[in-house]
Amino acid sequence: MLWLLPVGVLAISSASILIRLTPADPVAITFWRLAFATFIVLAAGAVKGLGLPRGRDLAFSLLSGVFLAVHFLSWIPSLFLTTVAASTTLVNIHPIVMLFLSRALGERINKTTAAGVLAATVGALLITFSPGGLLGNLLAIVGAFSFAGYLAAGRVVRSSVGTLGYVAVAYGAAALVSLGVGLALRTNLTDYDPYTFFMFLLIASIPMMMGHTVFNYLLGRYRAVTIAASTLGEPVGATLLAVPIFGEVPTGTVTLGAQGVALPLQAIGIAVTLLGLFVVIREEIKASR
Repeated sequence: MLWLLPVGVLAISSASILIRLTPADPVAITFWRLAFATFIVLAAGAVKGLGLPRGRDLAFSLLSGVFLAVHFLSWIPSLFLTTVAASTTLVNIHPIVMLFLSRALGERINKTTAAGVLAATVGALLITFSPGGLLGNLLAIVGAFSFAGYLAAGRVVRSSVGTLGYVAVAYGAAALVSLGVGLALRTNLTDYDPYTFFMFLLIASIPMMMGHTVFNYLLGRYRAVTIAASTLGEPVGATLLAVPIFGEVPTGTVTLGAQGVALPLQAIGIAVTLLGLFVVIREEIKASR
């Protein structure tokens, strides 16, 4: 099932682009993304059955939803305050946090996997060498830590609860938290045209259902650190898409050799990130045999 990882990565890579193209308040985007995703999951559950979590699993599912709400409520605003490259890279430094959380989850992480995660993270950071806003960058980092908590809580639940039952509670809880924040801030949540609501639905369908839900499905089969590391492919895809759509070309070069050959840092970053991801996925395949 590891072939689903590229599907999830491609799906989440579209998130930042679709969000930037949505003329709505970031809190409204967060709420409708989660609300529509919850409706889709409940509709699928009506056909296949949900199998909702109970007891301890329910508590962790709700906690996961809170982390998810914090993740979106911090990361989505960051996209409007800094560059796509900087935002998507900084929000994806969570694999470093997952290296430590994996021990608490009882996952065995060898040195090769850790090296792959670190390499992918360094590569992703190289992609961000472009002008950006400090507040946007800080919000993206908050999004990274909350995403790590979301994955860790989800990993606990997915060992015994089905994907649909888990995400129904997690997405629903996150939607309610974002709704509460929107109401408290008196955010415009409903006064939008059909195009904007179509974009809400698109964001819920592609990066949420084809991205997050695929990752949540894989959490039941593979280590959380592998899923976390795979999301480092998002800065690669998002940065490449942002160049033609928004004209955001990451700057910065590195000079090599006596001839002074200058190479773009983002190209090196993409190569190093993909190499690191290859190492992590290879180790996951070995561990699952």
